[in-house]
Amino acid sequence: MSIVIYGGHDRMERIYIDEAKKIGLKAKVYTYGRNDMTKSIGKSDMVLIFTDTISHKIASTISKEAKKKNIPVIVCHNSSKTSFKNTIKEFVS
Repeated sequence: MSIVIYGGHDRMERIYIDEAKKIGLKAKVYTYGRNDMTKSIGKSDMVLIFTDTISHKIASTISKEAKKKNIPVIVCHNSSKTSFKNTIKEFVS
């Protein structure tokens, strides 16, 4: 399974990837806005959006694109390691 993560902190990128790997997910992390955000979703199994570090406009655009492709969207309001782990475990279980 794969997950694409939008938002979060640059310094936490490796932690998000490692924690996802422990659960059995392959993760891609985009901590900042890009021009090709909608293309970066690709054929992932799920999308996670950290709302505390990404703009509302980008979050909305990503959410709409994921829904077009029938990819579940997880919204996490805090980009901490613990919050990430709890949110992912809840969704994957």
